[in-house]
Amino acid sequence: MPGQRKKFIILIVAFSVVTFGWITIGAGSDEVPYVSIAQLVDTDHEWKQTRFRLGGYVDEGSIVYSNARRTVEFTLIQEDDQLPVRYEGLTPDMFKDDAEVIVLGQLDDGVFVADNLMTKCASRYEVDISEPAYDLGRKI
Repeated sequence: MPGQRKKFIILIVAFSVVTFGWITIGAGSDEVPYVSIAQLVDTDHEWKQTRFRLGGYVDEGSIVYSNARRTVEFTLIQEDDQLPVRYEGLTPDMFKDDAEVIVLGQLDDGVFVADNLMTKCASRYEVDISEPAYDLGRKI
């Protein structure tokens, strides 16, 4: 009996060490900070990582596709700041002027080179609180 207990304790300790190692080694490797354009541009040299996540709106009239439509360039706007973005890949269906987007990538000579482009859900999916609510056809 004492031999089985010793093996069980060794197994638990080994499992704990491996789990702790996976958590600590992998914790910071995939972390991509969400920053503003101003933070990224003004403090570019201070960042330890090279990949960032930005959010904002597509500037109206700034979308330019390559001939094969494999690359798109546009201007990302956040309040008064703007940054040119280049993305190679398929664009989401809802990607258009004034769309709210999130891009992941890195800054390269003043251009944000994105390797992931996502559009946020359209406002048509949100409830309009100015409209009256209905319950089974009866106005509440």
